[in-house]
Amino acid sequence: METHKVITYSLLAQIRNSGNFVNSSIEIFVPIVKYALYKLITESRVYKGASMTEIATWISKYFGLDFPFVVLEKILLKIGQEINTAEDVKLQIFKDGSFWVKNYSFEEFNDLYETNRKQVELVQTMFERFCDINGITQTAENTIFDFININKLKISNYLANQGCNVSGNDFSTEAQFVEYFRNIPDCYEVIRKIYLGSILSCYLSDYKFQDKKLSNVELLLDTNFIVSLLDLNTPESTTTCRQLLKIATSFGYSLRVLKETIKETTDLLLKKAEYFDKSFLPKLINPEDIYNACERRNLNRSDLERIADNLEDILINEYHILQIPYTVKYQNLAKSSAEYAELKKIRNTDFAALHDITALYYIREKRGKRKIKHFEDINCWFVNNAINHDNSDYVDYKLRGYQPEIIRADELLCVLWFIKPDIGNNRLNNDVIDTNLNALISCTLNSSLPQASIIKELDDNIQKYKDISISDKDILRIATRITTHQLKNIDELNEVAKVDENLFVQRLKEEANKQKESDNKRNTRFEDVLKKLELLASNATDINIEKQKRLNLINQNRTQASDKYISQRIRQWRLQTWYWFIGLSLIFAGIFYLYFKSPAMKQIDVWISRKAVSTILTFMFGLIDLFIFKNLYDKYCNHSNIAAYKANLIIPEELKTLNNIEELPD
Repeated sequence: METHKVITYSLLAQIRNSGNFVNSSIEIFVPIVKYALYKLITESRVYKGASMTEIATWISKYFGLDFPFVVLEKILLKIGQEINTAEDVKLQIFKDGSFWVKNYSFEEFNDLYETNRKQVELVQTMFERFCDINGITQTAENTIFDFININKLKISNYLANQGCNVSGNDFSTEAQFVEYFRNIPDCYEVIRKIYLGSILSCYLSDYKFQDKKLSNVELLLDTNFIVSLLDLNTPESTTTCRQLLKIATSFGYSLRVLKETIKETTDLLLKKAEYFDKSFLPKLINPEDIYNACERRNLNRSDLERIADNLEDILINEYHILQIPYTVKYQNLAKSSAEYAELKKIRNTDFAALHDITALYYIREKRGKRKIKHFEDINCWFVNNAINHDNSDYVDYKLRGYQPEIIRADELLCVLWFIKPDIGNNRLNNDVIDTNLNALISCTLNSSLPQASIIKELDDNIQKYKDISISDKDILRIATRITTHQLKNIDELNEVAKVDENLFVQRLKEEANKQKESDNKRNTRFEDVLKKLELLASNATDINIEKQKRLNLINQNRTQASDKYISQRIRQWRLQTWYWFIGLSLIFAGIFYLYFKSPAMKQIDVWISRKAVSTILTFMFGLIDLFIFKNLYDKYCNHSNIAAYKANLIIPEELKTLNNIEELPD
């Protein structure tokens, strides 16, 4: 991916985090277009053009963003409203699409752009060093940012009515890099910003979905989704599934599960309970293994059995997931299908294959047995949280160009958040971003692992044939070689175990020694990467300067908004006195008319003394002078009184000045 596009993604994330753009997500692109106009003038000396497409071409070339004409026109008109005055028109867009720019400056963006450029380049340099340390050869075309951009491509494909046919490149090295630096905030924050910015860039072509009302949709949940929901997977998977349910519920979606799914989940949990004390290698290799969750949560065999026995009640009472009890129709369709015959060849059991195809026929029935192009027309999804180790796409090969029937939980979560980012508070929205980035890492790492059955066979062979020369630490090193894809011929190892157990043990020891030697080299060479991290930390000053600028900008905007709010309240305060003045004046005029002008009062004047009337009028004049004129004077001319009123005003929280950069919104 081009560096300038990556920098733009990073900028977009910062712009988004510096303000509230819920009402119009296109507004996050306004500063980008402003800066593009400034660079267009200063670098190309272009002040006018026959079409706005000239500006779009410039932005695409130097910022990597492709603005549709209608979006760019909307943004340019908004900029014109902001910067133009009656005396000085700096940007003019004509009806024929031509434009004219005069004396426009947006220099304050230069420092921000430069800071992001340095951060992006440093992260890429660190990735290259990471590959070098691990002996991985990277092509010049591939960067860490291609991996970060995957989810953008998925969202675009779903909303562009193309399904999700993202290239199946192996990004396991990139995922390992992000995983390694996840606990190093300065580096990870740069990656996070780029990830968020890449998704935000989708608004340029797909922002129209913001106004779509997607309801009356049914989510049919798969076994692996249920396992994750029960917190028997990784914490990230659990967060993903629970956030999806929260957001889906806010959309009005209904949640369903087949009775076969409940049976499959129950059987899985009971089987895991049966072999609870007989499994070692799988949980070292696969972080999504149920045994890892048990260890993390301190669950035992009885706990798994209890969850299995109460599964249906848990789903109904805690998550409002209802069972679909009558599935014979869909099972019969599935049993006679070619898809079922194919899936039986690669699934562990016939029941598992039948379960998946039954679910697909249920989805097809709900969709009216038709292919659907538009995401917003989908009324039913089969949602899973699994990694497809088989790379078998026979299920949806007929749907190329159409929406698929199966969608991953993290993908659906990201798409729904994209469509309506105001569904939650800022904390929830940020959690969605972190959740999806974590899911992307986990999905990428686990998708390249061998099948669970192969790992289980190797684990059985190790437990059966290992001797005192193979320690638990050696097994841990072997697991590391598998997870880092240095040990790939596991099938061959299992075959060796069948014919020569001594050779099998020897091969295990060789692999463990290789990893031990590799670990020693890596630990030494990683010192260089850590030095580069120190460089990144030294740039924290620059980052803090940028944050201070952001703080100043936010405070400047809040001060203006606060002043406007105070002015409005003072105006209302003063108007109250004017209302009293007008009311008393009308009463005075009425009395004056009755006593001095009205014919009906002439007879009354005989017994009402003119002196009495004069006394009444004098009293009313006194009231007006005391309560009205004095009040007006205090509210317009008595500055201490005005200051006291201002001091007692309660300023809304969103308009209060921030005191330091720690209070900056995420």
